[in-house]
Parts: sequence; structure tokens; C-alpha cells
Amino acid sequence: MNAVWSDLAFALRTLRKTPAFTVVAIASLALGIGANTAIFTVVDQVLLRLLPVKDPQRLVLLSMKGVFPGSSRGDDVLSYPMYADFAANNSVFSGMFCRFPVPVNLGFSGQTERIAAELVSGTYFPVLGVEPAAGRLLTPADDRIINGHPVVVLSNAFWRSRFAAKAEVVGKEIVLNGHKMTVIGVAQRGFDGVELGYSAQVFIPMMMKAQMTPPWDDMQNRRSRWVYAFGRLKPGVSREQAQVALQTMLRGQLEMEETEQGFSDVGTYERAQYLKNTIGLLPASRSHSDLRTRMQSPLWALLSITAAVLLIACANVANLLLARSAARQREIAIRLSLGAARARVISQLLIESLVLAAAGGSSGLLIASWLDGMLAGFLPPEKISLQLSTHPDTRVLLFTIAVSLLTAILFGLIPALQATKPDIAPTLKSEVSTVIGGGVQLNFRKALVTAQVTLSLLLLIGAGLFIRSLHNLRGLGPGFKAPDV
Repeated sequence: MNAVWSDLAFALRTLRKTPAFTVVAIASLALGIGANTAIFTVVDQVLLRLLPVKDPQRLVLLSMKGVFPGSSRGDDVLSYPMYADFAANNSVFSGMFCRFPVPVNLGFSGQTERIAAELVSGTYFPVLGVEPAAGRLLTPADDRIINGHPVVVLSNAFWRSRFAAKAEVVGKEIVLNGHKMTVIGVAQRGFDGVELGYSAQVFIPMMMKAQMTPPWDDMQNRRSRWVYAFGRLKPGVSREQAQVALQTMLRGQLEMEETEQGFSDVGTYERAQYLKNTIGLLPASRSHSDLRTRMQSPLWALLSITAAVLLIACANVANLLLARSAARQREIAIRLSLGAARARVISQLLIESLVLAAAGGSSGLLIASWLDGMLAGFLPPEKISLQLSTHPDTRVLLFTIAVSLLTAILFGLIPALQATKPDIAPTLKSEVSTVIGGGVQLNFRKALVTAQVTLSLLLLIGAGLFIRSLHNLRGLGPGFKAPDV
């Protein structure tokens, strides 16, 4: 350990003696690591992160496909009566819940604001396994009588931002869409719903829907599809097994529905097609949203591009280290001739690389925070807002550390190996040009330059095509007379 601290102190002294080299190397690494960290922050939140609930891998979303002789408010939705039938009669779920996102007007302390609300069944929190941070959460007892449960649960983030995390807010009344509601609790920290891109601030019992969405109700209308229905698979039940069981149930429901009075105006052909509808189960462990589907390819493409930028930065720093090692050939040769172990010298050179990578990674985190703020503005708006955190959490910090270590190995190892293989005799005679002018070292430097040029050209071509596409899109007419609209 003493040797490591000694090498670290030596590395810091050496880097201080060459400020121009140090600044250029750290700046190159900071840009490469920062870009990768920024994109990973978004990729992690949009594509990779699981819901902060109990056993999220067993959550599924019910999705019916086929003919819909009625109204439908979105994809992957069911009518509330159909959800209720599935919840009461299935044998494959340990629990089910439904939800519907809706913006509402909040009145409190004489102020009014528009907030993101979510109508949820009383089984919502119990099935998800979410715990209260204060008070209690909704239960099935809070969701039995239509318009009979004027209670509300706050999200933890909203409780902190709007009510300063005061525990005494529990039990107080707030006004939602003109109706008094009593705050009964606060959800656990980190949980703001199950839909990516829609951060619910308050959770309201489903039975209060008529008061939250006047004059639209449709709680008993089987031809109106608007609720998102979720289930938690029982242990030992696969998604495929559950889907087969639900399809059998669906057939019976469809046959019952098409004989009801509400379907009297539906034609014979449409009825026959309606009976062919199918039910599917979509994985819901990473939250439900079509934003993930739309953003998946662009985000992975961005991550690939930033990886290429990091490789260019590594090649650039490796070239700088090789050029710097040329000036240190005599120093290294003297140390080796005096009996210094090659592994010891390589260790010192690698620690210099690690210091550069650590400084680049730290600076990269600052750049990433700035870039993430810009990226969030380019993402498509989802309902009220898409709340992406631009602050590094544990996962982002671990990613940055891993990238920094990998970067140090990529740009530091081969230059260190090359620098410790000089021909000692001619080097000590100051014949440095002979040492660095040919052989493996020259070939490696040529390969680095070739890689830099190739990757840079690929990025430039891609950027050019992107700019051309944007220019073409700007030239497209909207299809109507735009002036004065």
C-alpha cells in the first residue's frame, strides 16, 4: 500500500510539471466520459430501471387486440367492467389493479395549480407492495362506493416540493377539481407511479372518477375502454400460462357483452369480429409507456455514438502518452538499468493514467449534468411532464467509475508497455530517434492515428446526414396555409 501512495504522489508531481499535456488529456477524457455518462443516465431511466416496487418482474399489463365497437382512450386499455370481471374471476394473478392518469386542478392555501393525478383502484398500493412514508395508503375499503371516498394520497416528491415534507399535512383537506379531499398519507420515496413519462403527484380512488372527469363517467360502460389493467402473476405461473387462462375468460366476456343492450347498434359482421378479440400480457416490470418503444433505438444509437467519441478520446490520450514517453525514454532506461523492475515502472505509468482518468471522470460528471438538462428538453413531452433526474445516483456513479477505469486501461496500458521496452544501450547514448523511430511503437502510433481518423470520419458523415435530414424536414410544408394560423 505504501508503494501505491508513493506512486500516486510521484504521478501527481509528474503531471504538475507538464500542465499543457495534463489539461489537454483531462479535457479529452472529460468530454468522452461526460457524453457517455449523460446518455447512460437517460438510457438507465428510460430503458433499464425497474419499478421501485415489490418483485416487479411478476407485473404484467393486460392488452386486448382486435375490433372495438365503441370508444377507446389509448392503447392497451380495457373497459372498467371488463377489468372488474378479470379481477374477480381469474386464477392466475395474486392481485390486480387498474389506473387512469388525469390532470386536475389543486386548490390549497388560497392557491390553485395544475398537477398530475392518477385514478387508481383500492388494490393499487397493496398489489405493488408500496409502503407509506406518512399516514396510510389507499386500500380496497377506500374504493367501494361511487363518489363515496373523498380521500387522496400524495407522492413523496410532491409532498416534499409542495408541502415541505410536513407530517401535519396528513389529515388536512385539499381541493381537487372543486371537490374537497382529505390527505390520508404519503407514498414511499422514489415511487411516483407505474408509467414512464407521467409522474403522478396525487393518487385518487377510482370511485371518485365522476368528480375528477365531469361530465365523463363510463364506469359501467363496456363499450368505453380507458383503464390500464395490471396483474401480479402468482408464483409458478408463467406469462404464457396466464395468457391462455385469460383468453378463455375473455371469450365468455365478449359473448356476454355482445348480447347486451349497449351493443344493439353493432352490425353482425362487427359482432363476429369482436368475438375474435385476443388478450395479451405485456411485461410491466420497467413501467408502462410507449415512450420506451419510441425512444429505444435513438437512445441506443446515441450511446453507440458517444462510445465512439470515447474511443477517439482514448486514442488521442494514448498518442499524447506515447509522445510524452519519448521524452522520458532516457529516464525510464536509467531506472531499468539500475535494477528497477519493469512491473514497478509499468505500475507507476498506469497510476498516472488512472489519475488522468479519475480527473476526466470527475469533470465528466459535471459535463453530464449539463448535457442531461439539454437531453431532457429534446425528449417528447408526455402528458404533463417527463421528469428525468439529471443528478447522478449510485448506478450512474458506478457506471462512470467503470468507464473511467476501462478508459485508463485502454489508453494507458499499451503506452506503458511500449515505454518500458526501450533498447537500453542506445537510449543511454541519447540515440532516442533510433529508439522511437521504428518497430512496434511506430506501428502502434500509426494504428492509433488511423483509428482516430476513421472514427472521426464516421461521426462526421453521420452528423452530415443528420443535418441534411433536418434541413429536408424544415423544407416540408405542413399541408395547409400556415400564415396567420
